[in-house]
Amino acid sequence: MIDQELIEKKIDLLEGKLDYLKETKEIKPDKFLDSFEKIQATKHTLQEAIEACLDIANHIIAAKGLQRSETYSGMFQRLAKDMIVEEELADRLGNMARFRNLLVHQYTEVDNRRVHEILQENLDDIEEFITRIEKLLKNERSE
Repeated sequence: MIDQELIEKKIDLLEGKLDYLKETKEIKPDKFLDSFEKIQATKHTLQEAIEACLDIANHIIAAKGLQRSETYSGMFQRLAKDMIVEEELADRLGNMARFRNLLVHQYTEVDNRRVHEILQENLDDIEEFITRIEKLLKNERSE
């Protein structure tokens, strides 16, 4: 059974991260790339946001008794197979999970322009994930 309270806490945390990232998204590329503090804070916040999505996915997979994935990106594919998220969203979130791995394990190779690009292009994916998970929670409550 899905622990609704746990997932709702993760969503609240995730929404707080998104608020910061949306503010940062408005910074002009040159100003962003010239700010060591903004770059570092954004990398860390992105990492935490992606990890919150992974935590949510992992909990749902375990609670529903779904087949576990051997990779972080595969967790979103597992949710797509169970029709919790769309395949296209799972692909985009999988790319974000791979970016998280880069931030954590190959941090010296991260291109800061890519960080800015993710701010511009991928925050909606996290919001869409939240929407899909909230829909799942609502359906679970009504069963």
